[in-house]
Order: sequence, then C-alpha cells, then structure tokens
Amino acid sequence: MTGSTLEADYFRLVDLLLEQDLGLTLESDCDPNVQLVSAHPIEIETPARWLEPHTLMLTTGTRFAGQEKAALAQRELVRELVAAGVSALGYGVGVITETVPRALVDEANRHHFAVISIPAHVRFMDVVALVAAATRTTDSTVLRRTLQMQNHLLEAMASPAPEADLVGRLAELLRSSVVLYSEVGDVVASAGEAPLHLIRAQLRGRSGQLRFRIGRWMVSAHSISPGGHNYWLATASRRHELPDPLAAPAVEVALRLLNTIERARHRATTENRAVRAALVRALVSGEVPDPESVIDRLEMLRFGRRAKLRVVSLTAPRTYDGGRWTFRSDRLLDAIEQDVVDLAHDSRLPLLLAQGDQELLGIVPADSNSVDSWIQNLREGVVCGFSEPFDDIHAGPERLRDAQCARRAAIRAKSTAMRFEDVGISDWLLAGRDQSTTARKAADHLTPLIADHPELLEFLREYFANDLDVTATAKKCALHPNTVRYRIKRIEEALHASLRSPAVIAEIHLSLENLAVS
Repeated sequence: MTGSTLEADYFRLVDLLLEQDLGLTLESDCDPNVQLVSAHPIEIETPARWLEPHTLMLTTGTRFAGQEKAALAQRELVRELVAAGVSALGYGVGVITETVPRALVDEANRHHFAVISIPAHVRFMDVVALVAAATRTTDSTVLRRTLQMQNHLLEAMASPAPEADLVGRLAELLRSSVVLYSEVGDVVASAGEAPLHLIRAQLRGRSGQLRFRIGRWMVSAHSISPGGHNYWLATASRRHELPDPLAAPAVEVALRLLNTIERARHRATTENRAVRAALVRALVSGEVPDPESVIDRLEMLRFGRRAKLRVVSLTAPRTYDGGRWTFRSDRLLDAIEQDVVDLAHDSRLPLLLAQGDQELLGIVPADSNSVDSWIQNLREGVVCGFSEPFDDIHAGPERLRDAQCARRAAIRAKSTAMRFEDVGISDWLLAGRDQSTTARKAADHLTPLIADHPELLEFLREYFANDLDVTATAKKCALHPNTVRYRIKRIEEALHASLRSPAVIAEIHLSLENLAVS
C-alpha cells in the first residue's frame, strides 16, 4: 500500500489489464491509462456509430473473414475508432485468427491506440460485466488498482530470479523501460530499450530520488540500500514521464520488494554460511558430539549417505585477482570464499567452507566428479591441498594436517592443487607424526637460528624455497650472490653442519616445514 491519500478515480484500461484471471495482453504501443466507461461486443460494419466515447469495443474479427482486402478494412477500423473517441479495441484470439492481425496492431501503433488480445477461454460477457461493475462507482478504483498491482508484483517473489522477474513485471505495468543497477554500475536486471549506459552516467556519484531527461527519454531513478548494498532502480519512457496514477504506487511497491528480496537473501546467506562453517569446524576438530546428526546434515547437503570426504585447505596471495578483490571485500579470505563458493555452485560441487586464521578450510565429497572441473576453473593465485579420503568423522585433525601439507607441496610445485596421496615422502612423514612433538623436535634442531639469528632463519626459508640456488635466492632477496654465500656460511657455522650434505638438507627441510605447520 502506498502512503499517499487515496482519491476517487475513474476506471482505466490498465485496471482491466491488471485482472489476472482474464489474462489480457496489451498488443500496441500506447498509454494504457485511458478511461473506460463501458465494453460492447460488436461485429457489424461502421461500429463507431453505435459506440459512445471511452468505450472498449470487443470483436472476434468475424467481419474480416473472407475479405479480399481484410488488412485495409482493419486499418480503417482503427482510424474510425480513434476518430470516434473509442478508448480501446479488444480482439478475441482463437476464433477467426490465432493472433491479433498485424495490420490492426500496426495502424494502432501509428495512432497510439490501445489494442488488447483476449484469450479464447475468456467470454466477452465476463469482460462486459466486469467493466460495468467497475464503472458504477469510482470510490474504490484506486484501492482496487493498487491491490491488483501489488499482487502482480508480489508474484515475482516466487521466481528463481526475483529481481529480473520484478523488473520485467514493473516494465510491463508501466509500459516503460526499467533497469536495476548495482552500486558499481553493473546491470542486475533490465527490461526495455532505454540507453542503459547514458542513464548510468547520470547516476554516478549521486543518491536519493532523481528525475532527468536523456534525449526523448524521461527518467526517474531511486537509490536504495537493502542488505547494506547500494542499488539504483530507474524507469524510463519516451512517451510520458510516467503513466499516472499507477506509476507512483507501482514504483513504491517495487522498491519495497527489492528491499525485502535483498534483505532476505542477505539474512539467508549469512545464516547458511554460519551453519556450514560450524559444521566444517566440528569435522576438522574431530569434536562431533552427535555423529548421526552430522551424517544427516551432510546427506541433506548432497554429500551422500556416509560418503567419503576430503578436507581441503585454500590460500591465495594478497595480489589475488590483480588486487581488485579490495573493491568488493574488506578481507582477502572473504573475497576468496565468495569466488570459490560461486564456482562450486556453477560446478555443482558440494562444498562447505570455514575461515581459519590465514586459510580457508573446506569439506568436499571425495568421489565427486566435479572436483577436477572446480580446480581447473579456480582464479589464478588460489592454491589448495586435499587430504586423503576418509569416512571416520572423528579423524578430522589428522586429515586437516594432510590437507595443509598438500597445500604447501602445491605451492612448492607451483601447482594449483595437490592431493595428499600425491605428495612427497617428507610431507607424508610430517603429516603422520604428532604435531606438537614434531614441532618441539624441529625447534630444537633450529634453536641456534631461532634464538640468536632470526634473520638468518628467514633467509634460510628463502634459500630452500628457491631450491638452494644461490643466483635465484639473490634475485629474490635483492642481494649480491656473494652476500648469499656469506650468509650460507654463517648458517653452517651456527648449526655446525654443511648445507651440502643430503642428510642435513633433509633434516632442515623437514624442520622448516614442521615449524610452518605449527
């Protein structure tokens, strides 16, 4: 309902079109706000002499059947009705012709005269009775029109794409172009032929309610912020500003529905994300007080009944997406999560995610055929590691270490993804030991660097990350190669070991990797 005062108004063609049970369709380019005082079926020649102004003439096209110059007679009928002040012509389809004759519509378009099609199942007497009843009083016309319009727009809420359906219905009601823009100017949904880029240019950097003209287009725009996101809803017409009195309440209802759609979607998304994250955290921690409940939830989320799972660990550098992620998210993990979830939806991959301190943790079905497609389409920079398949939902902590080791192996291999069964023996050994015990052993082994030379420890990480290559390390650290050799010598002196010994290299590699895990 609109907050404005309802005033008496006459019955209009648009009110008849809003009668959903009739299913009438406006076929011509015209303003549907013409007044109707009566409706009459008539099939005789020169019908205008029998019709008063503001009448809706109803015909099945019987008089045109078999005429050699039917198209000429149809055009002449339109001109006759326009001259007599008749409001509209209703053509019953499915009797003589399956559609409204093209000549009728073309001539009606020339005169901006209203031609509507009436389905075969609708009786003319029902249309006559409805118009007669509606025109006996004008007191409730605005109220009735508003309720009908609201019901028509509310049906968009049941659509799989509610914004697009709502925009299409609003454009149909107003006989105008309608477009919904996101806060960055992308077209979320549109209907009609308005100059979208020119309208967008007028909206840039502005807010509130605007009215402006672009060539022959008169534009009305409203800014809204449902769910914390900014949108513009713009309507544009070349014939008139907006077809009163329907426009104001229709736009108001559309704005409210957009708010409802976005807030409901935001709330549902937030709640759904929290529930899924809680399920992931329970699984990777191994703290599952009600296993049957978790199994039931996984089945409802398309994982299958007692299906084997994998833990997945994902990261990306801050240069992810060329740094453009900062325009849509405050945190890197939020941007990565949004992208990988959208991709999983498109790939039909069941995926549960939760955010860790510096990584995304997920659960996927181990046997899903969609995993490879999902991996191949990840944005550049995302790296993920997968644990071994498991079906013991209490084995999460061990499988989490599998996934993290696989992810680090993928980074070293400059690969997008790595499964734990494909990692090298060093990663396999690291994942198979108790983390706290192994971390203490690694710290003991590197104590001389950790305690006295932390800068050399960081250098050692870079040296190993560059495959013990002096030239590559120098380039990466912006050092002279001789400086790299000098630091290697200092590390050897601190550890009392040679960095040319395979055994020492293996021990240091395992220690560095274990410290990274801990």
